[in-house]
Amino acid sequence: MGLGKLIERARLPCVSQWINEDIRPIESARRTWTFWTFHNFWLLINCNIATFLTGSALIPLGLNWWQAIIAIVVGNIIAATAIVISSFAGAYYHIGFPVYSRAVWGMWGSQFAVWNRIFLSLVVVHRYGFQTWVGGQCFELILLSWDPKYASRIPNHMPESTGMTTAEFVSYIIFFVISLPFLWIQPHRLQKLFLFSSVVTIVFFVVVLIWALATMGEGGFGSTMDSSTSIPKTGGPASVAWLMVYGVVCTIGAIAAGILNQNDFARLARKPMDAVWGQLIPYGVYSILTSVIGILVVSATQKRFGGEAVWNPPTIFVRLLEQDDSPGTRAAVFFAGVALCISQIGSNVPGNALAGGIDLSSVFPRYINIRRGAYITALLSPIVNPWQLVGTATTFLSVLSSYSVFLAPMTGMMFASYVVVNRRKIKVDDLYQGHGGSIYWYTHGVNFRAPVAWAVGVAPCLPGFIGAVNGSVMLPEGMTKLFYLNYLYGFLSSAGVYILLHWIFPARNVDRFVRTSPSAAEVQQFYSDRWELPDPIGEPGSPKPRAGHVTGAQGCYWRHLAMASHTHRRSFPAVGQLGSMTSCPSAKTVVAGLFCKNRGLVCKSTSTPDEVPPQHESAGESVAGNAASDAELVNSPAMGSSPSVTRRSVSHSSPADTIQSSAGLSAAGDASVSQQPSVPSAMVHQGLVRQSGPPADGLVQSPYDASPPVPVAANLPLHTLEDNFNRTAHSMGPSAEQDTYLLDAFRCLIISEKDEIDANIIQVYHGGQSADDRPVHFLLLENENPEFTNEAKQAASDGTERLVWPYGERLIRLYFKHVHPIYPVVTKARFLRQYKANRMRIPASLRGAIYGLACVFWDRDSTVTEPCPFQQHQCIDHAHEALRREHENPNLFSLQAGLLLHHITPPEIDSVETPSMWTMTAQTTACAQTMGLHQDPTRWSIEPWEKRVRKKLWWAVYASDCWSAICHGNPTHISPDSFSTIPPDMDDIRDDETVPEDLRYLVEPEDAIFQASVGARFLHYINLTIVLREVLDCTFQVRPNPSTLINRATQLVILREKFIDWHGLLPQCLTVDSERGQDGISNCPLHLTYYASQALLYRGLMYPATREAKADPESSLRKWFVPALGEFQSFVCFFDSITEEDLRGFWCRRRSCSSSSSFCLDHIEAAYQLLQEFHHSLKRLGETTYTPGRLLLRPVRLRLDSFFRQAATILRGSEAPVLSHINGTGQTL
Repeated sequence: MGLGKLIERARLPCVSQWINEDIRPIESARRTWTFWTFHNFWLLINCNIATFLTGSALIPLGLNWWQAIIAIVVGNIIAATAIVISSFAGAYYHIGFPVYSRAVWGMWGSQFAVWNRIFLSLVVVHRYGFQTWVGGQCFELILLSWDPKYASRIPNHMPESTGMTTAEFVSYIIFFVISLPFLWIQPHRLQKLFLFSSVVTIVFFVVVLIWALATMGEGGFGSTMDSSTSIPKTGGPASVAWLMVYGVVCTIGAIAAGILNQNDFARLARKPMDAVWGQLIPYGVYSILTSVIGILVVSATQKRFGGEAVWNPPTIFVRLLEQDDSPGTRAAVFFAGVALCISQIGSNVPGNALAGGIDLSSVFPRYINIRRGAYITALLSPIVNPWQLVGTATTFLSVLSSYSVFLAPMTGMMFASYVVVNRRKIKVDDLYQGHGGSIYWYTHGVNFRAPVAWAVGVAPCLPGFIGAVNGSVMLPEGMTKLFYLNYLYGFLSSAGVYILLHWIFPARNVDRFVRTSPSAAEVQQFYSDRWELPDPIGEPGSPKPRAGHVTGAQGCYWRHLAMASHTHRRSFPAVGQLGSMTSCPSAKTVVAGLFCKNRGLVCKSTSTPDEVPPQHESAGESVAGNAASDAELVNSPAMGSSPSVTRRSVSHSSPADTIQSSAGLSAAGDASVSQQPSVPSAMVHQGLVRQSGPPADGLVQSPYDASPPVPVAANLPLHTLEDNFNRTAHSMGPSAEQDTYLLDAFRCLIISEKDEIDANIIQVYHGGQSADDRPVHFLLLENENPEFTNEAKQAASDGTERLVWPYGERLIRLYFKHVHPIYPVVTKARFLRQYKANRMRIPASLRGAIYGLACVFWDRDSTVTEPCPFQQHQCIDHAHEALRREHENPNLFSLQAGLLLHHITPPEIDSVETPSMWTMTAQTTACAQTMGLHQDPTRWSIEPWEKRVRKKLWWAVYASDCWSAICHGNPTHISPDSFSTIPPDMDDIRDDETVPEDLRYLVEPEDAIFQASVGARFLHYINLTIVLREVLDCTFQVRPNPSTLINRATQLVILREKFIDWHGLLPQCLTVDSERGQDGISNCPLHLTYYASQALLYRGLMYPATREAKADPESSLRKWFVPALGEFQSFVCFFDSITEEDLRGFWCRRRSCSSSSSFCLDHIEAAYQLLQEFHHSLKRLGETTYTPGRLLLRPVRLRLDSFFRQAATILRGSEAPVLSHINGTGQTL
């Protein structure tokens, strides 16, 4: 096997330059570290031999025991605080040190930080080697307990300069080998090892302390506990004060690497507070306790060993065995050796081996994961001569202090970046984007402020560091003192300079994100939710697997796979691009594959390493494109369109092996979409003839009649058309670019010239027995938008929230109290759940529309006295601006926004409905058809909640189209043969209307539970619209029905029968009483809709209303004129009953009012008295001070005012006069 092939086989699956399995954010399934896990972790890290030896580094310097303890206590308090503040990014965003370093140093600059931690003073390897060597000494105790003469039986071939014997080296190798299997354990599965090791460790150290104190004899403590000291208390670096300061810094330095990399473990926290309290308390307690135990044990055993202070615990037991090799002593030594070996493994594996593995996996993510990195760390550890680190206290002290010189400035910059510069807001996606689209790209991938700040923190301490390592170097006292303060100086100076440089030279993209994004808590929640694995927001669970989501033994799915997910179309050329176009797997592919691999599932989103040709390795990683703006915090991966995703690379050889489902993944046991059972439609495609015929009753089915119930096949995956991350589903109708039966037999991905998936096709219905019962397919298209589109959406979202802040929740409450009961098109619980989680993930158009409609009812909130701080049009302008961009990637939320925007309060200058309402109707209709709402979803294999919402929203669009067409006198956009969706029922309206307990603070108590009147009101509105549409199709067409007028009249008479008993058949909850409550007020718009529909019906019945028809007693006009006046009398009575309080409720756009008042204007003479009564009611209501109510009536009032001003001329039979608008007098010319 050649070297190239070997390297290719070593390549990890599903990786890129910036991500692999072990450096991606931790999803909830791997967040297994609770408070007790952190407690046990720090118990093991601190209750070990290294911490036991801390006193050996301080007391020999000249400090007495209590001065050393003070230094240890102060140092550990500072260290515990530093540990907690440096782990915030990991605890809240579930990312490790190497990844967060990219936010501090830049994408490429972070490599310096990671390599610095790896190689400067050989931090990780040094510590692992030292701990392993000490573990070998511990294992030697076991061998000596078996044979006290063991060491002398093995000839020593080691040079004296090495400081070790062959027997010691053998023990080291044995312990080294024993440790290797434990490196295989993944970090999120260490709990049992921690629990067992921590129990053994704490029991051992307590027993050793008790034994030492109980057996120290009458002589008491040795000279280690002597309180006297011969050095001056103050003065130069050799004084007690400065040595105590040095001791404090040395104590911190011993854990400096652990402080810096604590995000690697904090990211595993089940919840952030587990990491905070699980580190703050246990670290301080056990580090101080172990250091004090070390001092006490050494002092208590000092006289036993002839006055020698033996600091190394294994050496203590060796000396004990030399004095007494009785069976009891040997047994004690054996158990001590076992306990110390367990302690060393329990601390060395997570604290050093896995930390080294994490660092190496971030530097070489294509070839090294945590396991490989841990083994590499272990294999390299012997090169640092760990056996020499415990030879003298000076050497060990130098090792400890060296950490803080180089690592403290990095920790300070991490703290400054997270808390001050980024204000605890991190755009996690951009930490995995290796190109200029990432806000952390800075300048060519490097944040120049970081190395400058780091150099300021390191350079002044370097001379002192050199002098500490090489005692022959003489330094001024000032440099030595500064070195004694190296951790504090490095942390504070680098943090301050980093903040100052960001203030003087701001990073524009980072600052914009920090400034415009929601609060830190919302950003943290947003990204935390991205890695959650429960059911989608607002949706009930389903027993069937979702297509596009992974399901496995844990019963969870991967819905928010979004590392590096937001890019736009602009690409950056890679090295070598001119030669042959190459590409690398995108981060999204990486995460998808890693998730599958981690759970033993078959990943369909990418090829295996063996399947990926070498040319798919890009020499540069910038071909993926530019990252989107901050808009992904506005649009949810599951809720709305969001900026584009980095698309998956696929293999040339097997594109069909890639994703066939909506999100890119399929469980091993699930059939891909192309393999779904679809025999009936496949038979048609192959030209096989099947029996089919008309329905048994011979009647043509209405376009909205229910189809025969056909159950969804149990083995079909359950798709979601709405909750696909960064993709929107587009309907592929019969006339789409590919035939439905062709797609049923063969479906392939749409792959770009860069081998990236642009779109995917899924089948939600396999077709029926009839040849015309076609399969149904949807195109899942990546949401890729230009940067200016994303910026416009972001600006609209930010502008909306700035406008309504801090009244957003109040406006939501007003909307669901006054608007939603009359027009329930918003999916209430789904919206509220997302609003609570992160409102910015809801499309700005919907938020703006809801805020705008709600602000009209501002004065109805009794808890406020101040006026509304903004005007409706300000919110609506932002909503329109956002909606125009959201039409690029329409979803259910943006469609709801389009429906609501039809019903805003019109401008005061409008006397008739503006044409913009008609064009908006066209947009809304087109949006619904694009999403396939015009097709009946009853038999589709999609989520039940989606079926219900799609039906409800389609009929809301249908009604909007009908009423807008009437208002503008235009033909409807939706033809009878262009849809098959059946009307909704009460269950469809009821769904998602009851608000869960945790969301009820966003609504009034009475609005938290579904009210039957809301569903009944909407269903009656739809039923009236259906009848109205039949009237339109019968009479008001541009090309009328070729049937005779008599036949059309007959059809209208049949339709009239549906109106006769309408009031009598109304449920009690929909009636309008003289003394009506809130429900009665809400019913007024429905009754107005009824009268408007009836007016159009009678216009059709009296057609044509010509002069000849007036003179013909047999004409339709004369026949239906009197009944029409009778019905109009009922309308006038209803209108007269309307009060100003009624006007203050929510009324849909004024088209109904205009239509219901117009049908008698052509018959003035007979209706004059009736019109006067109506005019009187209009004048009364028109005097209201409530602007929306006044504007509702304005078109009708103007028509009647104009009529009565011109009535005399009209009644005399002449033409209507023309009013001059030029002379300004309004006089008749």
